Amino acid sequence: MDSNLRNTAAMKAHILKLQTSLVSRFENLVATAALESTDYNTTSVNALHMKEESAALVRAAEDLLGLTRQMQELWLFGTLDTLKLREEQQGGGGAEGVAGAVEGWVKAEERAAET
Repeated sequence: MDSNLRNTAAMKAHILKLQTSLVSRFENLVATAALESTDYNTTSVNALHMKEESAALVRAAEDLLGLTRQMQELWLFGTLDTLKLREEQQGGGGAEGVAGAVEGWVKAEERAAET
């Protein structure tokens, strides 16, 4: 795991970098494909450039897949806390609220069993 991707700002910056790379590689590929030349040398240079841009596009996509894999690992092993912010915004009490609801249900069941 890349240790520099453990905070939100670094992860967002990395995602932005990968997104920019994907878009720019795709734009370069489309721009190169749009060139119309019948000269053998120009055509061969364009073909080589398209091959390089295609390889770079694939590499950028693989890097993005690697990032999603890292995010899954962070989430599975508990270091990516996606629920903490939501609980803080709602006023917390997630576990306490569930515990209170369970206690209320148990007490209601006990009262129903007594009668």
